[in-house]
Amino acid sequence: MADDDVLDEEDEAVSETPEETVPTVKPLPPPLYEVRPGLGQKFQAANVKDIILTTMQQQLMGRQYRADQAPQWAKTIANGVRQRVQELDMKRYKILVQTTLIEMKGAGVKCGQRCIWDPETDDYIDDSYKNDTIYCYTIVYGVYMY
Repeated sequence: MADDDVLDEEDEAVSETPEETVPTVKPLPPPLYEVRPGLGQKFQAANVKDIILTTMQQQLMGRQYRADQAPQWAKTIANGVRQRVQELDMKRYKILVQTTLIEMKGAGVKCGQRCIWDPETDDYIDDSYKNDTIYCYTIVYGVYMY
């Protein structure tokens, strides 16, 4: 009987305390790993082409070729284009800009490039600027970072 009394007291003690609430654990959402850019987030080639052309015109309009200034002009154009393209906020795109500035002396110029990339996400756009003494060629690569 003494054992029955002890059991009854324990049952009463347990029932008198409020039931402990077990915190519910929400399942984590699946990780958001983007393999492809979303709709409307691809490389904006038309906007980039406008940036290239306006930047080259701003830097080179009315100038004559000078061998001592040409490297600085090319660097200024490349940095200006890269900065303005990055402001377009194309998420997860690595932007690479190459500018070639040479003197016009009547010879022809051929430019070419080879790239190994994903044609569904990566892209490039180029443009050139000419005046009487300057030929400038700028190319912008947009490589999607997986």
